[in-house]
Amino acid sequence: MYFEVTSRRNIVDSKGNDKTITEKYLVENCQLCSEAEYKVTEELNGENDIVAVKQVNIKEFVNESTNDDECIFIAVIESETVDDEGEITASKHTVGLYDTTLEKATTRLIDYMKQGLDDMKIISLKKTKLLGVLK
Repeated sequence: MYFEVTSRRNIVDSKGNDKTITEKYLVENCQLCSEAEYKVTEELNGENDIVAVKQVNIKEFVNESTNDDECIFIAVIESETVDDEGEITASKHTVGLYDTTLEKATTRLIDYMKQGLDDMKIISLKKTKLLGVLK
């Protein structure tokens, strides 16, 4: 399961002023919210406050991150299947992917959907403010 964890911490900016920043991380392979909270706190060396933890419905990630310039995108795709009686059933699922621009993410998502046996279409694709995925 994936969890989105929102964290706040205080930093000193370049002018010497105290500043509170909010950061969001995605945490994978957790069964409980407390596991996700622990992983983020450990990653940030305990210099943060966890302000929110929620489970997200991401089925999988389409690709691995290859460089630091990539952003995390979240896409909802719909697949249609036809049963033996000719009834069409649509199901939606959410996937994550890494890329540098929306255009490149769209191309990568289309390539991913071509691998499926069902007819698929993009319902939504958006760039997130997530800073990373913790394993």
